[in-house]
Amino acid sequence: MIKENIENSRVKLTFDVTPEEFEKAIDKAFEKENAKVTIKGFRTGHAPRHVYEKTYGVESLFATALDFILDDKVQEAIKDEELTKKAIGQFEPILEEKIERNKAFKVSLAIDVYPEVELPDYKGLEIKKQDLTVSADEINNAINALAKKDATMAPKAKTGKIAKNDYATFDFEGKVDGKPFDGGKAENYELQIGSGQFIPGFEDQMIGMKAGETKDINVKFPENYGAKDLAGKDAVFTVTVHEIKVEKFPEFTEEYIKGLKIEGVSTLDELKAKKRQELEDAKKVSEKDRQTNDVINALLDKAKVDMPKTLVDTRYNALKAQYENQAKMYNIPFETFIQIMGATMEQFEDINRKQAARQALFDVVASKLIEVEKLTPSKEEVDAKAGDNKNANKAQIMNELAYQKLIDLLLSNAKEI
Repeated sequence: MIKENIENSRVKLTFDVTPEEFEKAIDKAFEKENAKVTIKGFRTGHAPRHVYEKTYGVESLFATALDFILDDKVQEAIKDEELTKKAIGQFEPILEEKIERNKAFKVSLAIDVYPEVELPDYKGLEIKKQDLTVSADEINNAINALAKKDATMAPKAKTGKIAKNDYATFDFEGKVDGKPFDGGKAENYELQIGSGQFIPGFEDQMIGMKAGETKDINVKFPENYGAKDLAGKDAVFTVTVHEIKVEKFPEFTEEYIKGLKIEGVSTLDELKAKKRQELEDAKKVSEKDRQTNDVINALLDKAKVDMPKTLVDTRYNALKAQYENQAKMYNIPFETFIQIMGATMEQFEDINRKQAARQALFDVVASKLIEVEKLTPSKEEVDAKAGDNKNANKAQIMNELAYQKLIDLLLSNAKEI
């Protein structure tokens, strides 16, 4: 057996097959195949060898004989302890020579192995500084969101123009190549401008229009638009505005603020301080998540790994299974579910294979780093995390603790720029 490493963390094993070895395999193949056929004048499985070969030809046994040969070679391969410790996936045959009776030939088996990882300098990876700034507009928006249940709608002055967040009532009719299309027309449609419900660019072009004004809006349907006959096409929508309304929020008097029943808040200043703190706390979480994502990507971009296809396929199949289960929940075909999401099957596979490759890369790089830095949590740490929960998944807890230690290590040693 000759063993060689090939690309994508794959090992190729090459074996010699002697004429005698192949002849024995042909004998076994005859016993197996003859049991399946009936030849005139003989009961099923009882035709003599020479009659079988005269009827079907000895070459008809070669494929089955080769299966017996490969089974034997797999058994020989798994005796290699070093290989079996690293092997992942299944053995795949490689045939590079023509098979002939009474002539020696070679067969090969290939299998993926767990990849070697060359870690980069993971201490000092660059990440962008956290921005925890909270603007006055953000605070006001948070306060208004709190009082939205008590907001009222009021007509905008007749001379007023549509601004972002205004509510507009309008008619529209869309045309592609000068022709109307299904679903492209409506009357007295109400929309909050800036909500992003319409095609990109549509709402932006309505800003500045007045009640009673008619305007042609030029847009382009997204390439992944659900209606394939419209995807990627230019369209013109004729829009007539009937009414513009604005949202009026209650006056934040001390009485109104007390009625909100927020602990420790009875004045507008206290309400603003409360919302500022909440927004800052939320930003701390989101900014740490961003930095975590940045430092992981920096690590993966610099790591050197010859990724095996098996690990990527495993991740991809898991991702695909999640979407298939969602489709089953809605009782619709998988391909239809993907179309509803606004993608073709080719786009779905391309996007998710790239994601699977990234996830698989993280798995092997993280495992190596956890090993090098000895970040595997102790039994005591796992037990403490599980607490009194007797049904706790200890393996999952161990993975979560190891991951957190890894992220803490990377972030604590990262360089903010």
